[in-house]
Amino acid sequence: MDILTQIKRIAFKRRLILRKVKPTSPIREFIYRFRDKYVSVDLLRIGGEHDGGYLLPDVLKDIEYCFSPGVDYTSNFESEISRKYGIKSFMADASVDAPPILDENFEFIRKFIGTRIDDSYITLSDWYSQSTAHSQSGIILQMDIEGGEYDVLTFESAEFLANFSVMVIEFHDLNNIFEPFFLTILSSIFEKIYKYFSICHIHPNNCCDITSLDGIDVPRIVEITFIRNDLATELKNNNKINLPHALDRKNVVDCEELVMPEIWWKT
Repeated sequence: MDILTQIKRIAFKRRLILRKVKPTSPIREFIYRFRDKYVSVDLLRIGGEHDGGYLLPDVLKDIEYCFSPGVDYTSNFESEISRKYGIKSFMADASVDAPPILDENFEFIRKFIGTRIDDSYITLSDWYSQSTAHSQSGIILQMDIEGGEYDVLTFESAEFLANFSVMVIEFHDLNNIFEPFFLTILSSIFEKIYKYFSICHIHPNNCCDITSLDGIDVPRIVEITFIRNDLATELKNNNKINLPHALDRKNVVDCEELVMPEIWWKT
């Protein structure tokens, strides 16, 4: 038995798995594809100055519903779109008993969003079909479910996701992009999204650091705003993309701000 095999077995017994880092050329291809799908549109900030605040395209006057899995401790985003635009939010989270803010435009279920239906889980598409929302209305998805986004986005079809005008999704553990299996899953998810969506904003969450290898810098957690392609065509402007955006704010006040690495957006 060689030394490397012994090390792997010892690591496994300690609940660690050692994998070979993927060559960086496929990672660069993923990032360049990401960059090619980035468009410039006018943006609004919704949800406050720090964590829970996101940048969205200026389409909220045409939005009637929001689906918001992952409630946690704040509902500032849903509260603001209710107050300013009269948007009704469907909210789901099995880790809390109710949203922290009461609002007549909130409809809450105590379930996680996942890939099955049982006492604790419901799929995004089943939740959508059981709601009072309909596809002719403007609908947004705001999803922060602590890593569960990969299961949800793998399970749901591109055609279902196209019901949303805008999707704001927080992606966790993106630094795993250097592992071959994760990159394969991530690429499949994003190609599915690209079928009907473009990217109009990305912001790294400064709660965590940046992983770097061979000139590729990857924030551990990022917030990405997707805009459906028909709206992107309508709203696209000729402004040069520059990050951080003037409306970007630190998620965590006491931590140093992170700037999205230029490889992801600068042409």
